[in-house]
Amino acid sequence: MIQMIAHGLSAAGLFILCGQLYERLHTRDMRMMGGLWGKMKWLPALSMFFAVATLGMPGTGNFVGEFMILFGSYQVVPMITVISTFGLVFASVYSLAMLHRAYFGKAKSQIASQELPGMSLRELFIILLLVVLLVLLGFYPQPILDTSHSAMSNIQQWFVNSVTTTRP
Repeated sequence: MIQMIAHGLSAAGLFILCGQLYERLHTRDMRMMGGLWGKMKWLPALSMFFAVATLGMPGTGNFVGEFMILFGSYQVVPMITVISTFGLVFASVYSLAMLHRAYFGKAKSQIASQELPGMSLRELFIILLLVVLLVLLGFYPQPILDTSHSAMSNIQQWFVNSVTTTRP
């Protein structure tokens, strides 16, 4: 449950920032970007936060969710859990390559080479609200766990009953 909420928050942040980037550059082609780190305020740093949060950075809800999933699944299917951790490594390579193409290096287009407008107060407020929620979920996930406990217990009981009735 924690991972679903955290992923929703971090993916929403990335989509909002992607829209902000498109508004300023009028392109989604990453080959036309580059060198944007010093060209606009807040947007590159927030993009880095959400990209790294999606990978499970400690202190965010994604870390708590991924830790709980890996810890719980390792007890049941350790080999699959070990194999699935390689997916986390590949995701981090992809995310860091994406950040490098968009924000670092030299500008690859006329638009990316000029000074670009920063985020408005409204845009910044929305994104910072997502940051606060994601960090709050990382440091204090207990209210979500308490709220979802009864529903998760029912699902777990249903799953255990279905497995025991289908096995001889």
